[in-house]
Amino acid sequence: MNRALTSLNTLLLILLFLSLIFSIFSIPKLDIDEKQSIRVNFYELIQEDDQLFNSSIPDLGMKKETKSFSSNSKEQKAVETAIFSKFKINKTDIKNEISKIKLSMERDDILRVSAIIQERISSVWIKPNSLSESLVAKVLINLAPSGEILDFDLIEPSSNNFFNESILTAMNKMTFFEEVLSLDRKLFEQNFRNFNLVFKSSGEIE
Repeated sequence: MNRALTSLNTLLLILLFLSLIFSIFSIPKLDIDEKQSIRVNFYELIQEDDQLFNSSIPDLGMKKETKSFSSNSKEQKAVETAIFSKFKINKTDIKNEISKIKLSMERDDILRVSAIIQERISSVWIKPNSLSESLVAKVLINLAPSGEILDFDLIEPSSNNFFNESILTAMNKMTFFEEVLSLDRKLFEQNFRNFNLVFKSSGEIE
């Protein structure tokens, strides 16, 4: 009896081993070229998330359940244009925005340096005490890129000699404006190589 059970167990083990071997050799080999590309139909993926793109997909005269996108169909191109046109980046708009930001920054630099120069001259300018009339005089200043004052000239003097002399005295106390060193060279050449300052009897410098 024991021998019969042992023989039966042995037979079952042999059959199990053989079936395992057959199953291994019967697995089909998946032949994929390393250079072979895999195509993904993105439009099927878009259909699965129809709620996300529903507002972007135009009505093409077909029911949603029966829409079919072939690789070369006009419908596919229409949907592609509708979906991705709203995400298209306009390079011209980007360049315009960058230009606006740059101009704004340059304007801030010009105003900042101008205000410092005006404040420095105003701090040493001693106006005549008795000025009964409103006076204005204009000075042309020539600067080097280092900020050194190369020359200045009272190009539009006022009718009052004392007022004019006070302006020239203040300008003679100035030797250079190092603030221009922080400016871009092109910005300096355009705005501070030669520039005018207007002196008013009210004490303002513009």
